[in-house]
Amino acid sequence: MAEIISTGIERLDEALIDGKGIVMGTSMLIVGSAGSGKELLAKQYASAGIGSENVVYFSTDETSDELIDTFEQYNWPTDFRIVNVGTQYFEKVLSRELQASRFKQEGLSVAELRNLGSYGSTSDQINFVADMTYEISKLKAPFRVVVDSLDFFMQYYNPIEVLSAMRTIKEYAQANGGTVMYTMSEGSHEARIHSQIEAICDVVIELEVGRMAAEFENRLIIKKIRNHPEKAAVMIYAVTEHGITPEMITRVS
Repeated sequence: MAEIISTGIERLDEALIDGKGIVMGTSMLIVGSAGSGKELLAKQYASAGIGSENVVYFSTDETSDELIDTFEQYNWPTDFRIVNVGTQYFEKVLSRELQASRFKQEGLSVAELRNLGSYGSTSDQINFVADMTYEISKLKAPFRVVVDSLDFFMQYYNPIEVLSAMRTIKEYAQANGGTVMYTMSEGSHEARIHSQIEAICDVVIELEVGRMAAEFENRLIIKKIRNHPEKAAVMIYAVTEHGITPEMITRVS
């Protein structure tokens, strides 16, 4: 039988496979609106593998220091690898585009004119989708990957290319003893693309923040576990000193 590993959230593990978590080789999708805690859940999931798995965190919206600060705030270990895609994109693409824009506004010096030829092709030459796939393909079992978030890749690259990369990563994780978690913002992509992303992933979890009279209620919805439709459930959760903490569960009949 395939190995089952923890998500880092005990009550969530109890609602998943054999009451223990997810199967090694799983690709997970966490969908949530702003403020729902999807990024925190991703960090909590990553922290559960540190020490026993090769953990790699692809960050697109936070600096490495911000990531480490959050892990330390929750007393989670920090011995993991960060690939900061967002920072790299700024340094290799956006900063050069800003410089080129400044040249156009202020005029070019002779030295700057000589270097201008390098600006036009930079974003075409750098492909962070391919780079991410390559980095994951080098990982040895057991490994745990977080991609936070898919929104970045969908914004800057053709969705077909991103979907193809996800399929490749999924096959590699299944064959080589790893798990992958993606985060994605609710409603940020067209329905057809959203459905294809969900179809690729083995587990789909949605985080919602609902209004209950004068209060808010956080809901974690287990929408899909491949081959286990009976596992669909809704969990009410809070954010505590331990991170995402489910408090009650209702199975969806």
